[in-house]
Amino acid sequence: MDRLTPSLVGARAELAVATGLLRAGYDVYTPFFSAHSRVDLVACRSSEVLRLQVKNGRVKSGAVQFRTCSNTGQVHVDYRGEVDAFGVYCPELGLVYLVPIDAVPLRDARLRLEPARNGQHRGVRWAEDYCVGPV
Repeated sequence: MDRLTPSLVGARAELAVATGLLRAGYDVYTPFFSAHSRVDLVACRSSEVLRLQVKNGRVKSGAVQFRTCSNTGQVHVDYRGEVDAFGVYCPELGLVYLVPIDAVPLRDARLRLEPARNGQHRGVRWAEDYCVGPV
């Protein structure tokens, strides 16, 4: 199988997150005139409007892991003030997560699928608490 380019991985994640949010009752919009902004999708439900940065998550060590900053030219740039939440697609699980930006650290985040091996409970973000549903 051919290696997927970062653009293709991102496009698939955006489609998956949009599909998951639509199934969960959100209206989803793309920023047509700002295609290269830091906002990938806009999701609305009732009076809630969320600017989303879409990320691809990977299952590793019992958690869905994803980056919470961009990394261009070895410079990490935070999304705070520019987006409200992360829409995370985990292809291994076929699930979409909606994670408020204030709920995660500055560089990367983990959504636990199973208890930590060291028994830590404090400060753990459980994946089920952020799961929107399947794609």
